[in-house]
Amino acid sequence: MDPNNDLAEELERVQARDSVVRAWAARHSDANIIEAFKVAPEGLLSGWTVGVKDVINTFDLPTERGSPIYRGNQPVSDAACVAVAREAGAVVTGKTVTTEFALFTPNITTNPYDPSRTPGGSSSGSAAAVADRQVRAAFGTQTVGSVIRPAAFCGVVGFKPTRRLVPLAGVATLSHAFDTLGWFTRDVADSTTMFQAMTGAGASPQELNRKVGRYLSHQWEAAAPETLEAIDSSCAALEAAGVEVIDIDPLPSLELVFDAANTILHYEIVRVFAWERTHNLDLISDLVRKMFINGARVDHEDYKAAQTVLVSAQIAYQEFMATNHLDALLTPSAPGEAPPLKTTGDSVFNRVWTSLGAPTIHLPVRQGPSGLPVGVQLVGQSWCDQRLLAAAALAEDSFSITT
Repeated sequence: MDPNNDLAEELERVQARDSVVRAWAARHSDANIIEAFKVAPEGLLSGWTVGVKDVINTFDLPTERGSPIYRGNQPVSDAACVAVAREAGAVVTGKTVTTEFALFTPNITTNPYDPSRTPGGSSSGSAAAVADRQVRAAFGTQTVGSVIRPAAFCGVVGFKPTRRLVPLAGVATLSHAFDTLGWFTRDVADSTTMFQAMTGAGASPQELNRKVGRYLSHQWEAAAPETLEAIDSSCAALEAAGVEVIDIDPLPSLELVFDAANTILHYEIVRVFAWERTHNLDLISDLVRKMFINGARVDHEDYKAAQTVLVSAQIAYQEFMATNHLDALLTPSAPGEAPPLKTTGDSVFNRVWTSLGAPTIHLPVRQGPSGLPVGVQLVGQSWCDQRLLAAAALAEDSFSITT
């Protein structure tokens, strides 16, 4: 690829499409972006443009967190992930739209495939900008499903690494138990390069077991027909590529995780947003206020009990993956195609994996009945991110041949 040609195409795309997709909360001028390209250091991300979700600090653009409370808020430094990306040669072109505080209230961004549909949330602008080819890659965050679900609805690759692997310094907190940095790219190769830039991991080949579990989760009934078809066709493609695919029934150890995670999230946000709700409650949406009310009903003993459930489930999941020599589980990323703009969609297929801290990646597979993207999620073993990325690359290749 010619970085200069790619940059020109991206700038033209923003000019032509920004009024429809509305992915940007703030953006550098084209002239400043072109100049930054000329002086960016050499590194793994040389020639890359990167969008940054507007809950992640940048020293040269405001971080407003999708809330009028933080309008004009200008950090004095970059978040760690942004600083590392710039050090690796990336050029930050702008801040991408987030839902309010990275929760569930929809913002202005639309789905690049259909402006009447949601791009997902909360990393709405990041997914939409990458999908619409306005930027090569973009950072997001995931506390429940805010990377995987937007990636699914916008038809791009979304990767959430193992929790605590990538630093969160300079990223606004939503839940200290679950917050994880992630990113969006157009293919697995770029996601792998971003992982190497963020972690310093080498490009060493990964030894795969070539074994994947088709996971029928406790939430399986929420999957729409187009999602079930994508699961089936993906499994068939993997088998055609010589991967063993086994059916796995819902794991008993994970049955209580969904509700436990919900308890933990609500307990934590009441405390994380103590200043905002005591000083600026009138500037907070009804949906978030309702979450505060629900969170106030969760007492400390409930919170500790939920954390105990998670600790047991995390250990059991790690043991299950290792004992069965699985490269990944294959499961839905979202119930189906992107729903209308009034919602950011359902995170039913994301909450458990985020709570376990496991790495996950969304892969686009096909179009649904309305012509919108549908794909699948691969979930790996914690601290085995490179193996998951290698399995995702194999899956991506097999999908392009047979689906």
